Amino acid sequence: MSNPLDHVDQLGAWLKDANLALLELRGPSATLRLVNDGASVRVVEGEESPSVDAPSMTVRAPSPGIFLDRHPLHERAIALVADVRAGDPLGFLQIGPLLLAVPAPRAGTLTDVLVAHGTIVGYGTPLFVLQPIEGEAS
Repeated sequence: MSNPLDHVDQLGAWLKDANLALLELRGPSATLRLVNDGASVRVVEGEESPSVDAPSMTVRAPSPGIFLDRHPLHERAIALVADVRAGDPLGFLQIGPLLLAVPAPRAGTLTDVLVAHGTIVGYGTPLFVLQPIEGEAS
């Protein structure tokens, strides 16, 4: 099997022919970046690529009500940095005698609670920050 670095000249020619500005190849132990500035194609070394982790998502109130970070019959709220599955209740909205669960929209890690227990919230108020787990279906 040949080393991909043996083909940098060919990759550079294809990059220029296709009029692409950047080609980045990532492997488990190395990254190759070719940049086409219009005049030439060059290898860029030593630059850190930005992380491509899934962006965090804000979970919002589905209804107005009083935000509860735990069920009234439980003593503790869900812990920060806790992994949750899609559909798991993150908190509750109390609307009169009714309790409405605020479910996790997808699997992830709860990274922040944005509202204090007992706060009156409106529709769409940001309640939680969830970091989706990579590879999990939404």
